[in-house]
Amino acid sequence: MFKWVTLSLIVLTLCFSGFASAEKPNIVLIFADDMGYGCAGSYGDTGLVPTPNIDRLAAEGVRFTDGYVTGPACAPSRYGLLMGAYQQRIGVQGTWDAYVNLQDGKPRDTPENNRVPSTHKMVHQTLSGAGYRSAVVGKYNLSSYPKTTFDEGHSVMMFAGDYFPDETGYYGGVGYMLAPGTYKRILWGPERPGDEYLTDRLGRQSVEFMEREHERGRPFFLYLAFNAPHSPMQAKKEDRKVVEHLETEATKMYGAMLHSMDENIGKVLDALDRMGIADNTIVAFASDNGPSFAYRVDWPENWPRELLGSAGPLRGHKGMFTEGGIRVPYIIRWPDGLQAGQVYERPVSTMDLYPTFCAAAGIPIPETTKLDGVNLLPYLRGEVEGDPHDVLYWSIRNRGAVRQGDWKLYVDGKPQLYNLANDIGETTDLSKQHPEITRELNQKFQAFLEMQPPKLYKGKTPFD
Repeated sequence: MFKWVTLSLIVLTLCFSGFASAEKPNIVLIFADDMGYGCAGSYGDTGLVPTPNIDRLAAEGVRFTDGYVTGPACAPSRYGLLMGAYQQRIGVQGTWDAYVNLQDGKPRDTPENNRVPSTHKMVHQTLSGAGYRSAVVGKYNLSSYPKTTFDEGHSVMMFAGDYFPDETGYYGGVGYMLAPGTYKRILWGPERPGDEYLTDRLGRQSVEFMEREHERGRPFFLYLAFNAPHSPMQAKKEDRKVVEHLETEATKMYGAMLHSMDENIGKVLDALDRMGIADNTIVAFASDNGPSFAYRVDWPENWPRELLGSAGPLRGHKGMFTEGGIRVPYIIRWPDGLQAGQVYERPVSTMDLYPTFCAAAGIPIPETTKLDGVNLLPYLRGEVEGDPHDVLYWSIRNRGAVRQGDWKLYVDGKPQLYNLANDIGETTDLSKQHPEITRELNQKFQAFLEMQPPKLYKGKTPFD
């Protein structure tokens, strides 16, 4: 099922660059959950809550204006991120494809035998094979859950997790499958003094892992995958003061969850400073998709139905192939390897992080692992001009999008064409004015669909 065909988008399978550090850099990959493009101050300052630590990363690193995920929903986005390749190549198109073998809470996949073939090594496996110690802290959302292919796992979740523990100390959805009907409560907590907020727990466990590996003198790869600000809508009472200015209760809840995530990103950055290893540590930050509506919560009748978070100037939200669903905050900081304060304005993808990390560490990609991602370091250092990708693709079933340069084809029924340089909000369909571009991009999109194996999930979905 794992078939690879030659397309113009397939690029480097070895990732070396002209830069080589005397020591392998530590790598911290931070992935937010359902955080919109406009939710960080450095991406538009929409008036939600301050995000000083995300903004600090942007100021001290490279901020990408056109950073994309590989899918507009949690699971496919995470497959593409860790594989460094289009997740459609293994039959993962939508979130449902990550659950097809996880029925009744009984995983049928194992880390050794799952839908990502053993011949294709994910980024953490490649790094671990080269001497790194890898850990996932938080939301995994890949097959074989609750087991993972990382060296360590802490507070591992599939789709979501309760932010406060129950009276026995367990966090719903952490370490096991969520039971139907769970995480519906909207809550300002804790209900019991001393209960640890899950976002704080993820921050603490991340710092503990980094400190332990630093003491042992070996490089580490930390994948800190927050479930914030994804539902359930549960926040800390002490953060109410931070969101007093927000109008609705739902927005206040979202803002408080976002604030806590930013605080814990700050704890990670402070720990790197304290250990004296910040300069040779790569910290990458992105969100898994655009902003969303709350899932499965007991939404009060007197609350207006509203999008939680902001896509800024972009159109759409999670689950959509408009920019608001797939363009996200995207930052890389590496003081020893990249000039601070850069703003990079050409299209990149989260699948580029895999070869970029390997290039920074001087690690070759395994021969049987085929990437669609591109090593970004030569582009960020001015050594190579032009776009890292000739074309980028997105799809679920027969819907999706194609971006080539500033042109974007949006396919949901009749194809629509937009020029993102002049129309970031995708307000004016130019397909009639430019039929040749529309036809060319649509042909490329159809070729992308044709190279894919069948979807894994055989049931009905909102995309059918």
